[in-house]
Amino acid sequence: MRTFPHFNNASPCPICGTTVDKEATLLPIDGTEEGNICEAAQVHVACLQNLEFRYVKMENGQKLVYAVIS
Repeated sequence: MRTFPHFNNASPCPICGTTVDKEATLLPIDGTEEGNICEAAQVHVACLQNLEFRYVKMENGQKLVYAVIS
């Protein structure tokens, strides 16, 4: 996973809702794929590390993993 040292404050992290300047990564947004390009959401790496992920199902030979964010 590629990470970036700074968070772009144009939009908040979808997990914590802040634009704190911490290490960030980009996560693809499901359903926005067009060839090898897709839209992505910027997320704090620390926020991802604190989530409890749950295995959901197999689809097209790939494992889909989701986390509930409240």
